[in-house]
Amino acid sequence: MGGNVINKRAARWSKLALVAAGVLALAGLTISPSYAADDTEIYIVQGVPGKDLDVAIDGKSVAEDVKTAAVAGPFKVEPGSRMVTFSENGTAVLENTFSIKEGGKADIVAHLPESPSGDPLVTVYKYDAVKVPKGKAQLVVSHVAAVPPADILVNGQVLFANIANGESLELVVPVATYKVSIVPSDKKEPVFFGPVSLTVKGGAINRVYAVGDPEKKTMNVAVHVLTVGTTGSKKPSEVNTGTGGQAVGAGPSLEVNLAR
Repeated sequence: MGGNVINKRAARWSKLALVAAGVLALAGLTISPSYAADDTEIYIVQGVPGKDLDVAIDGKSVAEDVKTAAVAGPFKVEPGSRMVTFSENGTAVLENTFSIKEGGKADIVAHLPESPSGDPLVTVYKYDAVKVPKGKAQLVVSHVAAVPPADILVNGQVLFANIANGESLELVVPVATYKVSIVPSDKKEPVFFGPVSLTVKGGAINRVYAVGDPEKKTMNVAVHVLTVGTTGSKKPSEVNTGTGGQAVGAGPSLEVNLAR
């Protein structure tokens, strides 16, 4: 997975944090069908606070009144170079191009830069066809909020430090619920976001976007969950312990039931 920043001011990429092990109970949750590699599709993630935006691809309207932290789609597109336009009341708020290969999938994210007074950005997060181990989830977290470099606290501990706007992280994590907060680097307060309880969905790519502006109390998260294939076997319900050294069929076989 990766990202391709498509704005005059290129945002940095690499890691971000376990800022949310999936937010199934917070705003902007979309659970899509399983990954279909033959479809070229995009999703729209609206991370600009305080606006309901209309979205057009190559001049054709695909979504209207998309609210902050909402995820819209999927929208089928032709592979190649495409133009996305976000507008409000008929006036373009931001417009940019992105590229997508045949069979590709991507989240097209409109969001604020680090400085809340700066112009909004468009960042493209592309998906790879992946499989997730059974009982686990793939988590990709992106910091696209108007905050300076920040630390991510998970269950009260700093898991990732000094994460900047535009950075992201990909992890494979156990299916669980985590307490997550975002604070300034090397500080415990003010708390930009959280603490909140976040839960990942297993067998899926869980993309979590931190959006908004803490100074205006608009911090939020947008979540897009895309179900994918899994690898490995399920947890066994019983274990055959053998016959104690006796010839096969000559003695009883002991089975231990694990389904308790």
